[in-house]
Amino acid sequence: MGAKTAQARRTIYSSPRQQERQQRILTVVREQITAVGYDGINVRDVAAASGVALKTLYNLYGSKDELLLAAVAELLNDVRQLEYVAGAEPGIPRLLGHTEAIATQIVETPAYADTMARTLFQAGRNHRLIDVLLGSSVRLVSENLQYAMSKGDLIETLDLKESAQVLAGHQWSIVLLWSKGLIALDSIPGAMLRSSLMSLIPLCRGARRAQLEQQLGFLG
Repeated sequence: MGAKTAQARRTIYSSPRQQERQQRILTVVREQITAVGYDGINVRDVAAASGVALKTLYNLYGSKDELLLAAVAELLNDVRQLEYVAGAEPGIPRLLGHTEAIATQIVETPAYADTMARTLFQAGRNHRLIDVLLGSSVRLVSENLQYAMSKGDLIETLDLKESAQVLAGHQWSIVLLWSKGLIALDSIPGAMLRSSLMSLIPLCRGARRAQLEQQLGFLG
């Protein structure tokens, strides 16, 4: 099933009752990913735990992969709607707020994060999870870099597209190091923030650069 087909199918179910049912399903998926990992998820078990018929589940999400993608997309959206992320000033402050939120989510649900990391790193380049996890990160970074550029916080000659790709990649490099046992779980927040600051400082100028340098100094 193509991504457009799946999205069109999901948007048909838009009544409060149907939305509540979808939320219940995605919550169960996230809980089961945490408990048994992606490979251990059984669609029939998800339907039973969600209180919906198996046929209904397949009408909403055509496959196990669609369930995973929808659950991941919902989690990322929840992170971005957190008050200290959505309420932060657009640009560099919002990027740092999002980094903090992602790091906190990983620490709170490490089994879920590990499953996402392993699935992502094993996925082929055309797997739709690439866009859900990496593509969405690049777009978020790009939007905030564009705002920062409009406020005069960035070097004028900066290549925004390339910078967004690099910054998004750095975040996932910390996840990779953790998944391979090179970074302790409780070290992720500090490592992610330090990586973000070290990546952003060379791109910034003026007061914003000085602010980030001071923040990095506080980390030690």
